[in-house]
Amino acid sequence: MQAVRDYGRGHTTLLYPSPSEKPTEDSQSYYSRINSLLVQRDFAQLEKIALQNRTEKGRLVGGYWENYEFFNITRTPVREGSELKESDYKVRFDLVNQWIAAFPQSAAARLTLANLYMSDAFFARGSGLAETVSDHQWVLFNERVAKTRQTLIAAASLKERDRQWYCAMLELAQAEGWDKADTRELFEQAVAFEPEYYHFHKLYSLYLLPQWYGEPGEIQRFAEEASARLPEPNSSILYFQIMSTYACYCKPQLQGLIDASYPKILRGYTSLTEQFGNSNLIANRFAVMAWAFNDKNSVREAFTHISAREPDAFLTQDTFDYVRQWPDAP
Repeated sequence: MQAVRDYGRGHTTLLYPSPSEKPTEDSQSYYSRINSLLVQRDFAQLEKIALQNRTEKGRLVGGYWENYEFFNITRTPVREGSELKESDYKVRFDLVNQWIAAFPQSAAARLTLANLYMSDAFFARGSGLAETVSDHQWVLFNERVAKTRQTLIAAASLKERDRQWYCAMLELAQAEGWDKADTRELFEQAVAFEPEYYHFHKLYSLYLLPQWYGEPGEIQRFAEEASARLPEPNSSILYFQIMSTYACYCKPQLQGLIDASYPKILRGYTSLTEQFGNSNLIANRFAVMAWAFNDKNSVREAFTHISAREPDAFLTQDTFDYVRQWPDAP
């Protein structure tokens, strides 16, 4: 925890105001641009973009921070086939280590390495329930999580400070099973570093899911508390973003979702898309939420913005097709 307390000490937010115009670049276009730079080993340009992201508040269509998506992209291996393989991770690690060699003091490169270790850890673990994970898988998972921790501690000593360090630490807290008091302190330190970075709230709400370390109703209480700190429309937007953690067509999530305030969810979705535009993922999530509250008109509207099923929202194509047809079913 000492590294957490020290990271933001003396930090002064020198950010430009939030952009007033609706963003025009979507996540897919941004992914292609950033991933191409990494594959082409244009580390100097990656450094330039990372610095710009660190000092500005650039957003993509749907409201995602460019800073957050930058690290989402650099941490993700390119698939050579239909499924990721260890060899895909090896290629990515080689690229990132070359980036570090070219820019040894780069916070962006070190954070990418930490994120990559975490991604590789969950790849080794697999997506099944804990009782389905083999002893060997747990060994690999713990080894890679330990490397994540080591890399983040090393990154904390660099001169450059990036809000994404806290995101990586929140993922680490979930993977290592930190106690609630320490995880809450980490979250509060993150918000103090950059109050508008809603990705902190999203990651903390994942920690609070009942299948992880939370209790039923805890995310709802957190959403009410966090959104109450902000004026409208930011208040309802943040409420929607936090509650979209439950936006999965699966029983445990739906049970938590139905206790939420649907008027506030609807207001948040509307304000978010008016300000930043809509995205396939946001529309998928809202479709689940509107369906859970029996809002046929909103489900129908959401599907006008959906180009494909998002597995994070709809686990199977059958459920996706069912909800899409539900508003007009006899």
